[in-house]
Amino acid sequence: MGRDKHPRERQADKLARRKASRDSYDRILIICEGKKTEPQYFKEIRKHYRLHTANISILPSDYGTSPQQVVAFARDKCLETKNWEQVFCVFDRDDHLSYYDAQQTAKTLNNKFKNENKQPIRFTVIPSNPCFELWLLLHFQSVTREMHRDDVIRSLNQPGLLPGYAKGEEGYFQRTKHLLNEAYANTTKMNEERQRTGRENPFTAVDELVILLTSLKSE
Repeated sequence: MGRDKHPRERQADKLARRKASRDSYDRILIICEGKKTEPQYFKEIRKHYRLHTANISILPSDYGTSPQQVVAFARDKCLETKNWEQVFCVFDRDDHLSYYDAQQTAKTLNNKFKNENKQPIRFTVIPSNPCFELWLLLHFQSVTREMHRDDVIRSLNQPGLLPGYAKGEEGYFQRTKHLLNEAYANTTKMNEERQRTGRENPFTAVDELVILLTSLKSE
């Protein structure tokens, strides 16, 4: 009869089995400001590329919609299990007073905690100025002028873009995925103009998260 393993050995075996049972890509926690639009968009990507829900968790912030609340919820949710390699906080500029403070807070959290495999957990903010819908608009046209949220929504509703666009509805990744390369190119052009002029609006980092998710493979 074999000997009983020491608790630390059993824990090591458990972690090894858990690691072997999941895909090779990072486990990612995505916390969104919005309750429907942003989570649904990223869930569509997860479904389309057959990424496991155990690896890619997508949740709205239960603490509120301000950027600081999004970051705080991401921190606490991450610490519940520490089962992550990367944590992303998705929020808008809008008129939020904590927009810049939230970005600074996330910087202090980056690599501050370690997961159960003793690896530093990376925290990254994915801000949009003025709003997430700017990313959708960039699939259809170049945007370099400053825009208010209302301008973005009005532009999206033009014929030939996403007429009838409404927050909270599903299907927007499916309706725009064939234009991802255009969105990437327009985002690059927008950010180059932003660096040249020093303007903070328009801006979005959603492309960074989309590029990451669409590059993952489900085994």
